[in-house]
Amino acid sequence: MGSAEKNFAAKEAIVAHLQSQVDQLQRALCVRTTELDQADRHIARLEESLLRLKQAKRELRELRRERRALRSSPERRIGQVLLAPYRLPQRLFREIRKRFGLPRWPSPEPAKTEYQAWLDRHRVSLAQARGMREESRIFSYRPLISIITPVFNTAGAWLKEAIDSVLAQAYENWELILVDDASTNRKTLEVLHWQSSRDARVRLIRLEQNGGISVASNRGLAEAQGEWIGLLDHDDLLEPDALFQTAKLLQTHSDVDLIYSDEDKFTEEGFADPMLKPDWSPDFFLACNYLCHFITIRRELVLRIGGFCSQFDGSQDYDLLLRAIERIDRIHHIPRVLYHWRRSASSSSIGLRHTYWVKRELAEAKKISIIIPAPDCIEPLARCIESITTRTSYPNYEIVVVGNDRRSEEARAYFGRSEHQLLYYEGPFNYSAINNFAVEQTESPWLLFLNNHIEAIEPDWLAYMAEHVQRPEVGAVGVRLLNPDDTIEQAGVVLGENGIAQPAFRGFPAEHPGVCRQLQIMRNYSAVSGACLLTRRKVFQEVGGFDEESLPDAFADVDLCLKMGRAGYLIVYTPFAKLYHYESTSRRCNVEAPEAEVIRQRWAGILERDPYYNPNLSRERADFSLGT
Repeated sequence: MGSAEKNFAAKEAIVAHLQSQVDQLQRALCVRTTELDQADRHIARLEESLLRLKQAKRELRELRRERRALRSSPERRIGQVLLAPYRLPQRLFREIRKRFGLPRWPSPEPAKTEYQAWLDRHRVSLAQARGMREESRIFSYRPLISIITPVFNTAGAWLKEAIDSVLAQAYENWELILVDDASTNRKTLEVLHWQSSRDARVRLIRLEQNGGISVASNRGLAEAQGEWIGLLDHDDLLEPDALFQTAKLLQTHSDVDLIYSDEDKFTEEGFADPMLKPDWSPDFFLACNYLCHFITIRRELVLRIGGFCSQFDGSQDYDLLLRAIERIDRIHHIPRVLYHWRRSASSSSIGLRHTYWVKRELAEAKKISIIIPAPDCIEPLARCIESITTRTSYPNYEIVVVGNDRRSEEARAYFGRSEHQLLYYEGPFNYSAINNFAVEQTESPWLLFLNNHIEAIEPDWLAYMAEHVQRPEVGAVGVRLLNPDDTIEQAGVVLGENGIAQPAFRGFPAEHPGVCRQLQIMRNYSAVSGACLLTRRKVFQEVGGFDEESLPDAFADVDLCLKMGRAGYLIVYTPFAKLYHYESTSRRCNVEAPEAEVIRQRWAGILERDPYYNPNLSRERADFSLGT
């Protein structure tokens, strides 16, 4: 090769490198632009709320002014004179009751909320707790559980209630380590002294200087003697069976490293705001610390990862757990409300749960084959393709249309002028067979199965999906599908014994947060809709693709996702990729289709207990509301 050719090759390499950098910058610009657009929309909503608040304040001031005017009006004074004779018996009765100590009429009990009534039905009774105490005494494995509770100037009554909730535990092999972080409140100190003398299992440690919650927690960790540690805040409450349920789980899962339960809030009005959690969901955890309370974790693991970090005080538990999950994957969930998180002015539980949008750099924009089965109906197909070509920032894709009927003039005309790859599948419409056929005719490493009634909304939809499908642990990625009226069509799929597969949050407003923000943040599901599903060719082929023999149409996507889950892959839902799905308003999944019985027999276990949907939630509506 001559010098001129070498120079040309070198320049060509430089240009290619620069072009790659330009492409990365353009993608970054698109992401930042989208963030700014979303921020603008959020600011606009806040401004609307602020205007409503100002209007409400003006109306309140006006009402107060009118009230003052009425109180000083002649009409009111005349009314007081006229009503005076009728008030004498009331005053006389109050005086008699006061003088002779008669009781007041009892005030009616406030009506219980739906959740309070539900909790009463599901929490343990005193008799059940006694039975658990006897049962736990014959456990073959009875580990010591060290509960660490940092204390600083806690309200005396609240601290006593927290300690009492540990003393009432049905499982008896525990120690409570109270670490006083140099409290100065007299009542706090009195309660600590008195409570620590009640039971030998309660140990009090005093720090000379206030060091913060992580310093206090680490001191408790150093003093702990148990194989397991539990984390209890100084003003919160444990249910009587909290430690029993933990120890009972360890009888059958002795190799587990971390255990968490469901929780709720404890307010002046009673228990409220339950957080009924899924089983271990890595993407949900990166979006927010949904594990939170009640956590029990191996002490050896906490020591190995360095304990608590003071630089993260306020979020020290989240930091600890983030470091822990880098080392472990044996995480178990107890689907019972075992922890009550007190809501107070000084507690972080008073605010909204912090959530995060984790963005991953796309290492390589691999080619994606967008496979669109297209029956003999061109109008929705044309709209779908036009939205892709004009509203997709992802740079490397091809559109593959698969038809199985070319008889109409409209179809022949459209297929004749289309610049995209066209395939023809011989035979009657078979969703699974058509998609499998298209996969065989393409070579792209990534595959997007797309319904022909889909319409893209924002340009980064495919990039948002691709950043997850590149992860080796992910099998498939699904999106937030909207109806034309901007309500939710699908936001993941919930499995249930009755409905088999139901769209999560169907009918909710598109921007509704959902229960515990789960509609608006990334999480894992057992399945996502095949109307827009991205996967890797390698994974698709590994699990055998779509089942065209037994599942030619309904539930083929559910079966594909469940096969991926069985093979150890995660199914990811990203709400940030939003698309319209026009067909969905008129076509609903028929649970009585012949395929339904196939799914019932093939996946009976997971239909009975969907790991990504708490068993205490409604199985009828799939909207994350309370069950029975």
